[in-house]
Amino acid sequence: MSRIVIMADSCACIPEEAAQQYGLTTMPFHTIVDGKDYLDNEIDMPWLYQLLKDRKNAEEPLPTTSFPPPADFCQAYENLAQKADAILYFSMSSLFSKGYQAAIEGKELAQEKLPHIRIDIIDSRTVESGELLLVTGAARAISEGKDIDEVLELTHRLISRVTLLTGSETLFYRDKGGRIFQAKSWAEAQPTSAFRTIVEVDASTDGKTRPVTRVRTRKQMMKAMVDIAKQKSGGKPIHAAIVHANVPQDAEQLKALLLSQCQCDELYISELPGAIAVHNGEGLLDLGFYVTD
Repeated sequence: MSRIVIMADSCACIPEEAAQQYGLTTMPFHTIVDGKDYLDNEIDMPWLYQLLKDRKNAEEPLPTTSFPPPADFCQAYENLAQKADAILYFSMSSLFSKGYQAAIEGKELAQEKLPHIRIDIIDSRTVESGELLLVTGAARAISEGKDIDEVLELTHRLISRVTLLTGSETLFYRDKGGRIFQAKSWAEAQPTSAFRTIVEVDASTDGKTRPVTRVRTRKQMMKAMVDIAKQKSGGKPIHAAIVHANVPQDAEQLKALLLSQCQCDELYISELPGAIAVHNGEGLLDLGFYVTD
């Protein structure tokens, strides 16, 4: 039986309990502030959130982000190959970052040295809680004894079923980071409006940002997301994940509301890493889910 390990970019927001349960590995992305490079697993998040707020309306440049180079992916694959003969790497939507292509180029480098190791690169077509659910779904299948082809088949089915809803205080950072797509008009209108937004990023949007609805309060934002989950589930149990940007109390409120309306076979809460926080700002709250098969 193949020994299969999973690695995902840090944008999957894998919580510690899931990482320990399934032996998951994370590939950190980079945040660049004034020319200095910070890895997602090293950056001071309260400092980063304050800096984003301070620079939103200032002349100073906003932080930027970067994906790991192919050589870093190659080294990561080599490290994982010491304990496995098959590697699955999960990438955020390839339309959000060139990290997917870097992962492929890293695979090509690695397989010159590791010809007997199978490496599969997966474009999740989503991010954050949506990507997290794909990772845990695949990890659970591996723990149940599925082989690599069965795990890949399951993963591609889940990609088509996952819904990711993101509620934001502002689309400013997403717009500046080039990840706005069809929600561009909302981002342009937001500075003069009091609306909060809900957008979707998953296979149904082809991995792009698509506007869903606008609301006035965070309470309405949470209710709208749960209403969509309840309607899409049709009364069936769901697997769900919640990711937040420095608003743990809101994440708990969303969890309580979701559990009051839906039966959850799995529910994680996690926080954004630095590279994703740069593209969203403080206050983001998202809900990923899919109906149990």
